[in-house]
Amino acid sequence: MKVGNSNRDTKSPSVILIRGRSLAIDPTLLKVADALSEGEYDVNMLVWDRLNSMEEKEYNKNSKYKITIFHFRAPTDKPTAVFFHPIWWLYIFGYLLKKNYDIIHANDWDTLPPCVLIKFIKKKPLIYTVYDFYAHNLPDGRFNFLRKIVRKFFSLAEKFGIGFTDALFLVDESRYEEVAGAKIKKLDYIYNSPPDYSHIYPPQKDKKEMIVFYAGLITKFRGIQHMIDAISQIDDVKLILAGKVSDTEILEYASKFPDKVEYVGILPTYKEIIKKTFDADVLFRFSDPTLPKTKYESSNKLFEAMMAGKPIIVSEGSSMAKIVKEENCGIVIPYGDIQSIKDALTLLKNDANLRLKMGKNGRKAYENKYSWEIMKRRILRMYKEAIEFRKD
Repeated sequence: MKVGNSNRDTKSPSVILIRGRSLAIDPTLLKVADALSEGEYDVNMLVWDRLNSMEEKEYNKNSKYKITIFHFRAPTDKPTAVFFHPIWWLYIFGYLLKKNYDIIHANDWDTLPPCVLIKFIKKKPLIYTVYDFYAHNLPDGRFNFLRKIVRKFFSLAEKFGIGFTDALFLVDESRYEEVAGAKIKKLDYIYNSPPDYSHIYPPQKDKKEMIVFYAGLITKFRGIQHMIDAISQIDDVKLILAGKVSDTEILEYASKFPDKVEYVGILPTYKEIIKKTFDADVLFRFSDPTLPKTKYESSNKLFEAMMAGKPIIVSEGSSMAKIVKEENCGIVIPYGDIQSIKDALTLLKNDANLRLKMGKNGRKAYENKYSWEIMKRRILRMYKEAIEFRKD
């Protein structure tokens, strides 16, 4: 029997993975699909292409699973996206109503409500992953009292929805605080780690120019302009940016420093992101503390750096910063402190042995605690338990 192919000789449990983000900017779902396919599940995916840029034929050409794409332009990671959710929910509901499957796996609040309804109609197990607790995506700012009311509403709504799921995945232990009070039947933690690519992309030799790499959403909440300011003042350090642009003024600012900053666009595959991670010397991931979710963040960028054996610079006040300190695999700086960023970059630039030591520390932590192989075993165990629980 060929694992992962929908044309099987024997019946395997079928699962539909649903994610409200384009695979082009968030390939996380593909890792989960691969893990399930290797575990002999028949996998289908439904994703929302908010950029309206994904070609369904292209994604399905060599895929082990069927990928259905909902093409509808909408904001990504902005509060205004909530106004587009009802359209997406109607599409999910219709899609799930006509399809045959054994398990539904919803990912984040923007997929949960229609999946809960379908669970009762079709009486199927519902697994749910929280990558970002929706209430904490709204930043502090004007009309803060109103913002707190909105956060409270979405917090209660998501916790209420979790009570109808059969199993819950969180991407960090700290995130339990976000869902505390929900009626959770089964819980496990799946860090957003990458597969191990170290055998494909060996570490690069040191170069005269130190390369700092960032791949992700180009938004003001990631402190990218602070990194540009710091790098523009240091010789022999260059910043390479990749990803969807949410705030165009960041690239406009970067264009003032053509010799120091290069934007390479949206990389078409996750493997290209990983290759550039191995080619780099240092990674960074900052999070604006005005976003409530910052406290709970442990970005996949941290685990990509660990896997590749690269040091990472992160901002304080997050779960990610706690891990970096515990594993001594990078440097933690105050958010927005350009002098601290300069000091960290200068230290790493002038001490190749320190970069190597921090990289090795991160790699060791990846192998022992955070590897995708460990996460895959947790996913398959939870699926098995959820199916058995529903049978009982």
